Amino acid sequence: METYDIKEEKMSRSHFKPKVQQPQTAADYVKTNLEVLAKDIHPMDQIELHKQTGEMVYATLEDKATLAHELKESLKNTNTQLDSEKLSSLAKDNRIKTLEEIIIDLGHDPKDPKGVRALMKKKNDDIAALRKRLRLPPTEHPQTAELVQEKEAEDTLDLLMRMNQRVIQMEEELERAA
Repeated sequence: METYDIKEEKMSRSHFKPKVQQPQTAADYVKTNLEVLAKDIHPMDQIELHKQTGEMVYATLEDKATLAHELKESLKNTNTQLDSEKLSSLAKDNRIKTLEEIIIDLGHDPKDPKGVRALMKKKNDDIAALRKRLRLPPTEHPQTAELVQEKEAEDTLDLLMRMNQRVIQMEEELERAA
């Protein structure tokens, strides 16, 4: 682990070496500290250190941002699916209640034309409602996954560009300071 202390102008490095073969706790390690003054380090080495540190921080930030975005999208999809399931369950309950009312009102005689007509009308209404439901909210267009991937790539690229600009800015500041 390396750090660079700007106030005291020194680089500190800590090295952890395990005392046992399979360390379980912090007590199972030996810590060795090494401190070097910044004036003893060549400016190009300082710049390289900052560049490597920036790249490590940048990679960590990118991983966390990507994971957060994936989790957010997953949560949105789960909520949408949950809402759809609730609506579907409610529609099934309503259909069952309606069919029970028709059977109770008209009886359960399959030869009764009035009851058969009512059940056929309800069946046709249900089919029309399902067709309408399939048309209204499009489930998932084939290009949706591609568009999501493109958007994620654009967001990641934007984040990378901002972090790259920050690293370049830090390098320029180091060069001016040296």
